[in-house]
Amino acid sequence: MCYFIFAETKNTISEDVIERNEQKSLYVQNISSLVETKDNLYHISNGHCACDIAVSPHRLIENVVDVLNSIEGDFKYIIVDSEKDDIEPLLEENKNFDDFLSKFESQNIEYNEFIKKYPHDIQFDTLYIIKR
Repeated sequence: MCYFIFAETKNTISEDVIERNEQKSLYVQNISSLVETKDNLYHISNGHCACDIAVSPHRLIENVVDVLNSIEGDFKYIIVDSEKDDIEPLLEENKNFDDFLSKFESQNIEYNEFIKKYPHDIQFDTLYIIKR
């Protein structure tokens, strides 16, 4: 079992934010070209599955929040709990990523409320539609 963190936004995450967080071993990769999606899709990880980011001891949380703070406007956020052990097989099975996301329960939430809950009160396999 692995956890995969995704953020989908109409905007782009700046290279400065990506590079700053890479220095702390948090990787933010635009994977929009690997799937069918109408927006920019980012995979957030430590270079492997996101287990040590998504579950205790909640490493790199400040870095994840830094990335989320940098996203302008509304965006979608999800932590997927998957039987796949790597992102490539997950993406292969879910080329139409918007259809994949539509399978999950969704919750509309204001950004400030989401950040107050993050990470301890965030549910896996729930698509958070975050409003600025």
